[in-house]
Amino acid sequence: MKADPVSYKRATSVSLIGLVIQLGITLALLLYGVFGRDATAISGFFYALVGIPVWVGLALVFQQHRLERLEAEEADLYATSSAAQASVFGEIESELRVAAKRLAWMHKMLLPVISVIVGGALIGLGYWRFTIARPGLELGSYSALSEMVGWAVSLGIGIAIVGFIFGRFVAGMAQESAWANLRAGAASMVGASLLGLALAIAHGAAFAGSERVLGYLGVAVPIVMMALGGEVFLNFVLNIYRPRRTGEVPRPAFDSRVLGFVAAPDRLVETINEAINYQFGFDVSSTWFYRLLRNSMAILTIFAVLIVWLMTTAAVVEPNEQGLKFRFGKLERVLDSGLALKMPWPFETVETFPARRLEKITIGSHPPKEGGAILWTQPHGVEEMFFLVQSVNYEQGARESGSGLSMLAIEAPLMYRVNDLVAYRMLAADGPADDPDAIRRRLLESVATEYMIEFAASHSVNQILGSGRAAMPQELRVELERRFAALGPVNPETGEPYGAGIELVSVGIAGAHPPYDEEVARSFTEVIAAMERSRAMMIYSEAGSMESLIRTVGDATLAQEIIDGLDEIERMRDRDAGESAILEQELRIQELIESAGGEAAVMIASARADRWQLRMRQQEVVTRQAGRSALHSAAPGVFMAVLYFNTWIGAVEDARIFLTPVEPGVNMNFEELQTNIQGFESKSATQE
Repeated sequence: MKADPVSYKRATSVSLIGLVIQLGITLALLLYGVFGRDATAISGFFYALVGIPVWVGLALVFQQHRLERLEAEEADLYATSSAAQASVFGEIESELRVAAKRLAWMHKMLLPVISVIVGGALIGLGYWRFTIARPGLELGSYSALSEMVGWAVSLGIGIAIVGFIFGRFVAGMAQESAWANLRAGAASMVGASLLGLALAIAHGAAFAGSERVLGYLGVAVPIVMMALGGEVFLNFVLNIYRPRRTGEVPRPAFDSRVLGFVAAPDRLVETINEAINYQFGFDVSSTWFYRLLRNSMAILTIFAVLIVWLMTTAAVVEPNEQGLKFRFGKLERVLDSGLALKMPWPFETVETFPARRLEKITIGSHPPKEGGAILWTQPHGVEEMFFLVQSVNYEQGARESGSGLSMLAIEAPLMYRVNDLVAYRMLAADGPADDPDAIRRRLLESVATEYMIEFAASHSVNQILGSGRAAMPQELRVELERRFAALGPVNPETGEPYGAGIELVSVGIAGAHPPYDEEVARSFTEVIAAMERSRAMMIYSEAGSMESLIRTVGDATLAQEIIDGLDEIERMRDRDAGESAILEQELRIQELIESAGGEAAVMIASARADRWQLRMRQQEVVTRQAGRSALHSAAPGVFMAVLYFNTWIGAVEDARIFLTPVEPGVNMNFEELQTNIQGFESKSATQE
């Protein structure tokens, strides 16, 4: 197509039409988002709002292109005229090209500035909307009014149809080189069309019973906005370093390549064909098989969708689950584990529940995430829930000393399983359908927590921390079963609530402690440590006492009997029972000590042996003295001589004696003579 003023005028008109449609989509999303209180629609409004500068920039640039072409035609006419030959006008021709200079300025400055504004707005608004939508996704509650679902679906389908048709029309125009920049407008319009389609699908899914799609869409739209904003800045940087050919119209950075493929899917198919041909090294796209596959793609897609739809006639219930089969929203029957056949979706649906699995709810404080011992002297690292408890006991209407309230962090795990699946499902029938099981758990947890608050307020610190905790599980279980039975809608036949549909397996207080305070915790632990040290000392003393008794007496049983006997001797002496009775008691105790075989018995036996040894030594002395007296009477002289020489022998027994001659020349020859005179041993010398 020739780049003339007429073609650019048409592109300007199309840009203005796109601007009007973009404004209409933006206004429609704003009105619905405000009146319908739909956060996702508000996010879509901001995305559509960012597309308005795109159409404004395109309209201004194409209008300037038209003016530049008109100026160029006038310049050409002027160049062929006779006035152009005059030297006075020869040097000012370039200065008359004002529109061309303004067009160059728009491509160099205006479109990049608009690109930066569009990219920054997409990233900033996307991040802001993401921070708003993310908490709702985590909590599982999404802001969607059921009475506005019809408006949301209608608006989404309308935006999708209008945006896609106009986007495809603009994308077709953009295939001409003169209108190439219309690709940016087509991408913006197709993005709004996809947003409308996603909004319609999400609200349709919410109407069908699942709001999870709507919740994810509320987070996905801001993420897509940030991604598209990042693409704009990436294109901006690449445009700076991209080489340019003479006469080539620059491509603005806000022209999204990703949305451009959606706006012109035929180009995507061509790109895929070229990639396949490049990989195989020959023209695969021209073969009969590839053309047959391409021509039959629609039929194959329909056949695949049909197979997937027919696969919905089978539902699998896991071994630990039970299922409920619904026909047109009405409950048909309860399914056990296994394979179940049904009518295809959406005529019949199956909901499965972990009915045979034990579930756990922690009432109050949760246990620490890290394992190991839980000590009062260390913080638990989790947010704890404290309950008000009485500081004193109330037993039989009598109040103990003291008054006031205290706080305790209580951890009470509750284990349950589903025993009535129909009643369990009806427990959250009126709530949001996104995650009903989590809603049921929160409902059960809130009911149990409410009762735990009342229960803790009616008991004292000593009862919960002391031995009274052993009887509390039964009390908790009875009252919680009664309160769970009162949940759910009322049965029209019996007039009684359906109940929670669960069986309470166990409940109890697993842990309780005062608020963490290092000084208070140390005081508690010091008391316990002092009690343990005192107990250890008592045990050590008793062990030492028993060891002494066993070591002394030899038998612990006889030791106590001996101690009792000794105490009896003291009492007998106090009441003057008589020496014979006391002696008899002492002899009996002595017999017990000797029979026990301890150190006391050894000492008694040793004393008895020493006594006999002393007696025998004294008897020996008496007998020897009697013999000496008889010897003295028989031969006093000999007795005295023997006694005298024996005394000398004993004195010089270990000494060496030398005899030297008095006269010179006398030789001495010593011979040892053994002479036994009544026990006297003598030594003499003979002289030769």
